[in-house]
Amino acid sequence: MTRKQLLENLMLLTGTLLVCFLVFEFVIFKYILKTSDVIPNTSLNGVIRYLPNTKATLYEPDGTSHTVSINENGWNSPYKTYQKQKPENTTRIAVIGDSYVQASAVNVNEGFAQVIEQQLNAKGYKTQVYRFGIDGAPLSQYLHMLTQEALQYKPDIVVVQLIHNDFDESYRFLYGRYSSSFMKLDLEGDKIKQVAPEPYNPGWVDTLKNSRTFRYLYYQTGLAAIVRRMINKEEEGQVKPPKHGLIQSAIDVRNITELDKIRTTTSYVFDQFKALSQQHNFKLLITMDPVREAIYTGNDPKDYEANALNLIAKNTAQTKGISFLDLETAMSKAYKADKKKFEFPWDWHWNKHGNEIAGKAIAKDLELQFLQNPTNSQ
Repeated sequence: MTRKQLLENLMLLTGTLLVCFLVFEFVIFKYILKTSDVIPNTSLNGVIRYLPNTKATLYEPDGTSHTVSINENGWNSPYKTYQKQKPENTTRIAVIGDSYVQASAVNVNEGFAQVIEQQLNAKGYKTQVYRFGIDGAPLSQYLHMLTQEALQYKPDIVVVQLIHNDFDESYRFLYGRYSSSFMKLDLEGDKIKQVAPEPYNPGWVDTLKNSRTFRYLYYQTGLAAIVRRMINKEEEGQVKPPKHGLIQSAIDVRNITELDKIRTTTSYVFDQFKALSQQHNFKLLITMDPVREAIYTGNDPKDYEANALNLIAKNTAQTKGISFLDLETAMSKAYKADKKKFEFPWDWHWNKHGNEIAGKAIAKDLELQFLQNPTNSQ
């Protein structure tokens, strides 16, 4: 083959691949095998969030879809805008967290924050729930979201929802699409320094996500989950792995071995939460996802390394006089009754059932602690 023929073949191949890409990008994955919409991010008032006034339909590997409705303030919520003026005789609740609060993989009205509002209103408590959640945020960012965003709406109650990757990621600096846009904690000896988040600037990953072809192949085929499992696989030659595996509650337990550092940062953030609750006169409830594997297998949660985080959160809250709810009791009772799991087969986020159980449990706890007894303070 001559050099000219080789060049012609390469040009033909390039043109063919380009045409195929254009067909998949603008025909196949737009009209036939529909792919998820993009939810852009932005930074407003120093807090990363979603681009305001964005509507999106997201598709899952099983073909189901759910809707996202980002309001004028940049949060996924049924409320088109968050009003600073509170309606008369209304209890306003701010729910702060990550993708669980954002209501990942369920419709905007099916998130547990909305379940809380529905449950309390059904019992005669005039309630308004504003949620502040963005995927990937750690505990340190929850503090930032509270001070810089949620407090301006003067909540009567603040609920902070914890999951197991919230702790070490508060001080570990991760490589990610916008992880540097989260506030972090820097431990300098016995002192803790808040590291201000950087403004969010789109990068090359955002460019990839703008492609329907990439979104379909990476997310809707389940490739994203496969990649995560490969990244988190047990290392060859590692010392005997934990009894229940390295991945527990969707975290790599090798990342939570610094329990003293986790206790220190948790204590610091909880202190800040309590001080703010006293300064701004709101009730505070911290809730946490249980080790769901223990619920499904009937094993003792204490056998799981991930459960150490539940104990740290619980003990720290009790020491500081902060109300704490581990969802283990509610989820265990529900699973014994119907054997329904709380997450998706391809994803660890709560499904609609998980959101319902969590929302009902939190609403009940709020009613008993704060609404039936409004003088209860922390």
